[in-house]
Amino acid sequence: MEIYFSNLWLRNLPCYCIVLLAMFYTVNSRAEGSKELASNGGNRAYLLSSTVANPSYPFPTPGTMKVYVKEGETIYVGSSTQGQNLGTINLRSPDGATYTSGNSKTVGFIGTRAQEVAGPQPNVGGYLAFTRTVLAGQGGIWEIDFISPNNGGDTGGNPPQLAVDAQWVQPSNRYIAAFDVTVRNAGNTAFLTGRVFTNVLTGILGTFDVGFNAILHILTKDGYHYTLDNNGQAGNGFTFFANNKGFRNADGTPSYKSVNNTSSPDVYNPANDDTPSDITHKIFFNTPAADLPASANTPVGTTWLVNVPVLPTLSNISFIGADGISGQTSTANPGGKIKFTATANGSYTISIDINRNGVFTDGIDRILSGTINAGSNEVVWDGQDGAGSVVPANAASYTININVSLFAAEVHFPFFDVERNLNGIKLTRTNGANSPDNTIYWDDSPITPNGVPSNPVTNTTGLSSLTNGHKWGGPALSSNDDDDFGNNKSIDTWAYVITSALAASLDVIVKAPNPDGVIFVPNIITPNNDGKNDIFEVKGIAGFPGSRLMIFNRWGNQVYKSENYANTWDANGLADGTYYYLLELNTGEPKRTVYKGWLYINRR
Repeated sequence: MEIYFSNLWLRNLPCYCIVLLAMFYTVNSRAEGSKELASNGGNRAYLLSSTVANPSYPFPTPGTMKVYVKEGETIYVGSSTQGQNLGTINLRSPDGATYTSGNSKTVGFIGTRAQEVAGPQPNVGGYLAFTRTVLAGQGGIWEIDFISPNNGGDTGGNPPQLAVDAQWVQPSNRYIAAFDVTVRNAGNTAFLTGRVFTNVLTGILGTFDVGFNAILHILTKDGYHYTLDNNGQAGNGFTFFANNKGFRNADGTPSYKSVNNTSSPDVYNPANDDTPSDITHKIFFNTPAADLPASANTPVGTTWLVNVPVLPTLSNISFIGADGISGQTSTANPGGKIKFTATANGSYTISIDINRNGVFTDGIDRILSGTINAGSNEVVWDGQDGAGSVVPANAASYTININVSLFAAEVHFPFFDVERNLNGIKLTRTNGANSPDNTIYWDDSPITPNGVPSNPVTNTTGLSSLTNGHKWGGPALSSNDDDDFGNNKSIDTWAYVITSALAASLDVIVKAPNPDGVIFVPNIITPNNDGKNDIFEVKGIAGFPGSRLMIFNRWGNQVYKSENYANTWDANGLADGTYYYLLELNTGEPKRTVYKGWLYINRR
């Protein structure tokens, strides 16, 4: 809100009212950026503005922030590097237009801590902002790069550690002490908050023995909100972002584990656009504004913003056999893929009722389990039962039950090279079922112990971040002490809402190939261990599991029987001579195909 007074009335205003007015402007000042990072005590985190990567900064940006604005509103920006050597501010609008604050040493320059707190003018004591009014066709997400004095060069060492309330001296290197993005409404009567966010926040504290206390707000694509209190994490140089998977397995599914290095963790680049299954959540500096739309244009396309929280769903369930036939597989080319679409990450258990008795937990039944991605999923079944044998053909179908537990509101916080986190982050989900909820999870078991490990090292059942947060490391012995549990490690903390199990089922037919020209039954075996004809080998029998073989002597006595013949009979214990075989081939039809004839055993 802005208040106007005539000069005459203002001259007659008692002095204490002027003081109250100044206090009003200070308390209600609007700014989004380093002011929020420095509003909860601890030490100043300087913003990295560079494209040079290292273990602490695997995904560097030129200090990029994003802001949602409507047509007619005005963007106010400033930084402590404006006009300092190469320091400037570059803006990109959704229609492709670009703007720059140039090299002015006054317009867009934040010179003091007091100006940082006050925000842009006309706030009392504010800085003189560089402004751009949003034109027709430019509404949506603007991208703003805060350029450092040396344009991102990896020179000049670390900035000095500084308490958040202290006056800074802007470093001449790639770090930015203060930056701000503020939106003013179209009526030019008020500044707005909850519009500014980033995909990745990269910064530095200056030393290893001080903490970062910023409180940030996480918005997930599926409509959930989290409040994150960094609570004194001490990583000196750090990279912070939030996504829906943390560190991934080779198949792209979430690993739900930390990684024992910073050089090769499989994690989606937060600077890239989202994919259907890899989502980078948005880090807001204030509570996201109530008027944010579901999506908005960006300089390179569109992105999501505020969605109504929805429970995950399971759809598009199908089975494609190894032969490429829907709903059917064969014994000659067994198995296939069970396909389904999930709207969230989660876990699955797939049970196949092999003996078709309506119970899916018998020893002969096949159980498959694992993790799934948001999006399309394929689970491979090799066509075998619980005992490792190929499932036989049958005219009746086999029922496949699919049970999944999906994770709503899933959010991961991968920390890179954060040596110690003495207090543990505080994370609170503020909307959705059973909110507020502070439950978090972690698994640091892959980390080689060094210094003070997390306690417990593995927490996959959930603990409150307010009472037993994800803590690691001990007090630093000096400002240069980087030797602790998180040094050169990639550590993940996550949270989610586990939904009630979703269930689905489908039927699959298992067929056998046409035996004509496939099955060949020998009429002699020579089991003398010379490696030739030592067993009764029925060629092609592997494609007909569940086939019955019986051997009779000349007097009609059964001397051998197998209900699932697999070319293993070697006539052990039988004398040489003439025998009779009866092979009932399982083709999946109600009536089996019968092969019969004489067989001669000759060991000479």
